[in-house]
Amino acid sequence: MTWQTPAGAVGLLDGRPLADGGVSVFDRGFLYGDGVFEVLRTYRGQPWRLEEHLGRLALAARRVGIAVPLSNARWIAEAHAVLAMRPAGADSVLRLALTRGSGPPGIDPSLASVPTRLTLATPLPTPSPELYRRGLRVALTTVDRATPRAGILSLAGIKSSNYQLHILALRDARGRGFDDALLLSSDGALIESTGANVFLVSDGRLRTPALEYGPLDGITRAELLSIARESGIPTTCERLGPADLWTADEVFLTSSVREIVPVVQVDEHEVGDAAPGPFTRRLHAAYRARTPLSGAALPWE
Repeated sequence: MTWQTPAGAVGLLDGRPLADGGVSVFDRGFLYGDGVFEVLRTYRGQPWRLEEHLGRLALAARRVGIAVPLSNARWIAEAHAVLAMRPAGADSVLRLALTRGSGPPGIDPSLASVPTRLTLATPLPTPSPELYRRGLRVALTTVDRATPRAGILSLAGIKSSNYQLHILALRDARGRGFDDALLLSSDGALIESTGANVFLVSDGRLRTPALEYGPLDGITRAELLSIARESGIPTTCERLGPADLWTADEVFLTSSVREIVPVVQVDEHEVGDAAPGPFTRRLHAAYRARTPLSGAALPWE
């Protein structure tokens, strides 16, 4: 059986062009989702915060016991080599993935000893101005995923290749007519969305779930917290729940690819005026000013 590479996709698998062959059917990433990954975007063809993403990938790999098979310097060079395969100046989504490798079927991690790595670039999706102008409608979904506590194994805060909970949450939300889902822990703590961190604005204060409640330590999340503090906006990282969302003045999501996307409805509750708010706009403009697209029109303009 042959497989088609999506239009515009280029990459290296263990340092070899994708055209030279695919991932083994015995790769543990394929069989068990036994791997970790990072996703970032480029601005004017240059990767944004690549070293920070590689650092987070290394931490995740360490937590699940997968050895990173090359230095940061070599992976950075490989990423630039992949991006050079794309049209000059074209923006991309860059995916860095690492699995435990191939071996005989069985969940014993010692059955694989040589990790598989993928460096993949695909075209950056054109942002829909309408999405940013009207905002997202999101559903709350409870997931059975333990937050980090002593003695409890957890994938909280790791970009694991096993994204089944997020996939099912998004499927459920879309099936109910929503754009996305926000994940709640079994004890009602807000975690994140299916692919982004979440922020609330309440009485001029910026609030986001603390890392101890399981969200990913997002690169864009950290940038937003830095911008807010430098701007004199009070910030708190805390335990949040549904009531905090329903009474917030504004809610928005942050990710490396989509930057900042407003949320205007949570379940059947409208957020604020049911329209993207001034804090969201102000913070998005400040975030974009730190990127190589400073001065360019924002997606909602």
